[in-house]
Amino acid sequence: MNVTHINTAKAPFDLATEILWQNRCDSRVEALRITIGTLVNDYGISEATAEVASIQAFADLDSVNLSARIDVDATTSQVVIFRDASGKPVMLTARDLDRMIQQARDAGMAQVVDADTRRPIVLQTAAH
Repeated sequence: MNVTHINTAKAPFDLATEILWQNRCDSRVEALRITIGTLVNDYGISEATAEVASIQAFADLDSVNLSARIDVDATTSQVVIFRDASGKPVMLTARDLDRMIQQARDAGMAQVVDADTRRPIVLQTAAH
C-alpha cells in the first residue's frame, strides 16, 4: 500500500496565532513573552523567527475588524504609510517612530518582553 505522508508542520506565524488565541492576556508584553517562549522551547524555532512571528500574529489578531491599516505597498524602510479609517494617508518616518518610542520609554509605556535580551520592545497601551 502506497501512502503519501502529509506534512502537518505549521508555519511559525500559524503556531503563534494559535498560542495567542489560546492564551488571552491583558498585557501585550505577557502575550508575547508566552508566545515567543512557547515557539522557542516547545517547537525549537529560533528566537528571532519566534519574535517576528509572534509580533505579526499579535498585530493580526489585534487589528481584526479595524478599517485603519498600514499600506505595505507605499511603506519603505524609511517611512510607514498608515491609512486611517477613512483611507487618508498618515506619514510616519523612521525619525517620527524613533521619537515616539523614546517618548513612550520616558512615560514608562515602552516595555521589553525578555529582560535578558532586552527585546522586543512593546508599547503598552491602556487597552492592552
